[in-house]
Amino acid sequence: MKKRLFILSVLSVFLILTLIFTSCGDKNANENNNKNEDLKLNETENKNDENSNQSETLIDDYIFPELNCGGDIFNLLNVTTTWDFYTVIVHESQTGEILDDTIYKRNLTVEEKFNVKLKETGVLIDQIEAQIKKTIMAGDAEYDMAYCPTYCNSPIGALITQNLFYDLNEIPELQLDKPWWNQAVNQECVIGAGQKLYFTCCDINIMNLQAPWCVYINEDMMKNLGLDLPYNLVKAGQWTIDKFFEYAKAGAQLNGEDSFPTSMAKWTPNNAAIYGYCSYEGGTRALVIGTGEKFISRDSDGMPYLSIETQRFYDICDKIVEITKPDGIYQNANDYNSGGFHFEYLFRDSKCLMSVAEIKASETFREMDDTFGIVPIPKYDENQDNYYSSVARQMPVLVVPNTVADTQRTGIILDAMAYLSTRDVTPVFFDVTMSQKRLRNEESIEMLQIIKDSVIYDVGTAYGWSSDIYVSITDALDKGTNSAASQIEKQRDKVETKIEKTMELMD
Repeated sequence: MKKRLFILSVLSVFLILTLIFTSCGDKNANENNNKNEDLKLNETENKNDENSNQSETLIDDYIFPELNCGGDIFNLLNVTTTWDFYTVIVHESQTGEILDDTIYKRNLTVEEKFNVKLKETGVLIDQIEAQIKKTIMAGDAEYDMAYCPTYCNSPIGALITQNLFYDLNEIPELQLDKPWWNQAVNQECVIGAGQKLYFTCCDINIMNLQAPWCVYINEDMMKNLGLDLPYNLVKAGQWTIDKFFEYAKAGAQLNGEDSFPTSMAKWTPNNAAIYGYCSYEGGTRALVIGTGEKFISRDSDGMPYLSIETQRFYDICDKIVEITKPDGIYQNANDYNSGGFHFEYLFRDSKCLMSVAEIKASETFREMDDTFGIVPIPKYDENQDNYYSSVARQMPVLVVPNTVADTQRTGIILDAMAYLSTRDVTPVFFDVTMSQKRLRNEESIEMLQIIKDSVIYDVGTAYGWSSDIYVSITDALDKGTNSAASQIEKQRDKVETKIEKTMELMD
């Protein structure tokens, strides 16, 4: 089991990131569906007969504290999206779909163990920040926990500085140093002399498992163009921005058209032109982060600072502009409601050789005629030690509202849910939903492991310190312009002021 938890801890560090749960249940319901969990309980209890005075029950090597909620409800406030992410935390019954049913059984274990009923309230991701703020500031204790996007309409830091959430380190029942909590997020987001942590991530909500960015490749098109599939380049550490550019240039084909359609107004489904790669601003940001650059780092005293004022960063921006500036090599296509002129749809319909997209896009590609694969975001150069995969800025993280009266109860329930999610749900998502149902070859499954292991998290966006400069630089890059030096000069003082104000509030 220790070996298994080690493997699962690697999965959990996959950034970056989501949360939570809800309350009381009927212990007599669905006993047959929970037979395996009962067997585990019975086996462990038998082994510990000599320690029967203990108030803890051991399953494998996880200790479930004694807690009886008396059938009360545990309310969780959760995000929903219109972007095809799987965000559901509570299923009322089994559906026959293995991922749904695994989540259902996880919840049933928690409900029966703690005599609690889990209840989920879903709110659109771009509306949930307002809902959280309104509820907590009114003193309403309706929710026992909440998922909040790190950045949607505003950074989560704006809510933190209004003292709306508990410092999670003050809830000892949350075993935050354990592998079922995302250590990448925890390490990046602890701030201040008091080492305060106001949000964290785990696999209770699996949107964080779908949020990392990667590169999708059309294998059939690559073979027709005489290009080697880049899997061996990845394994040799040679999948770089330059190689990515080389492939994108080869993929851009007019195929008899006069020009590449550069907007929805100029594009039609029967247009024969093929783009080198398609994405949108988020994909360009993923390329920047894939080079290992962080907009915010920490000095020897732990103080955050703007860390992109380097020649390496300027050179990276120059390389990305070489890709995004010429027509056809790159196309920003993000008209989600157009029925076609969207980077996921263009790749699905074999209108581009590659797409930079989140892991969740694989669901869109399941019915694709051509064979597709995945590889990590490219390195800057071969001297870069590792691949790095950023996560969608909207990735939700778990918070505990300061209106929660019984933090011990909340901590026990959430910690158990996080553990069971890592043990049971995460392997099903990666080994079944992704590896068996979506990805089509062993090479892509191997690449998925590399992507999982390469997830990183930039705290600057979450706290709002570097959000403006991050967007202004990467949006310009997406349009084929390198404005990094001027934007840093223009916004450096603003970033430093934001950091100082946050640190004053936290310390």
